[in-house]
Amino acid sequence: MRKIILFSLLISFSSFCQEKHRIQFPNDFEKTIRSSNPLHLIDLRTKGEFEAGHIKKSVNIDFLRSDFEDYFKSIYPKKTPLVLYCQSGKMSEDAANYLIELGYENIITLKGGFEKWISNSKPYTSSKKTFEPLGFISKENYNSRVRDNKWILVDFYADWCGPCKKMAPILYKIDEENSQLSLLKIDADKNTSMTETLEVSEIPTMILYKNGKQVWRHTGLITEAEIKSKIY
Repeated sequence: MRKIILFSLLISFSSFCQEKHRIQFPNDFEKTIRSSNPLHLIDLRTKGEFEAGHIKKSVNIDFLRSDFEDYFKSIYPKKTPLVLYCQSGKMSEDAANYLIELGYENIITLKGGFEKWISNSKPYTSSKKTFEPLGFISKENYNSRVRDNKWILVDFYADWCGPCKKMAPILYKIDEENSQLSLLKIDADKNTSMTETLEVSEIPTMILYKNGKQVWRHTGLITEAEIKSKIY
């Protein structure tokens, strides 16, 4: 009986949260942005991520800032309809649940976050003087690349990573020499949903697939000969 009561309470709490929090895919999220007046569109990512690229008309409030609760409550009354997004979707869901506990009642979040927004070719802008297109890869596109190539070597890297820079010319050389191999480079900082899905916690991380199946994985520096020995 105790388990039944606990289960019922969990269902009730889940339903309670769903009434106050809606998750939308990019198309519906875009409609919400266009139709909301006033619009309270909040980007929960870091300042650097926001400046690199963000949805137009959004304001940046880093969810991880130490004074988030006090700062947020000072700007938005609890009856304010909120439209939230983050990088991959996970943080905005956490923020929505947190804000519901604080008493906010009308919250919409973007499914898949800014990465999903970009991969669906939705418009965005940048605070930087030199605007550069952001490179995101969707899970669907990743799976398609893995499936459609006999051999594919995936390299998770970052621009600031020293070992990544050392590995880059080696990987390009291997790619050029092997006609059956396709090299897919993924910026880990810009594709957090992919790093989470594939459990990439360190860079550089290389994953080798053959006929759609993972056959090898390595993290850190490695020689050209060692990589070639895995491609047979």
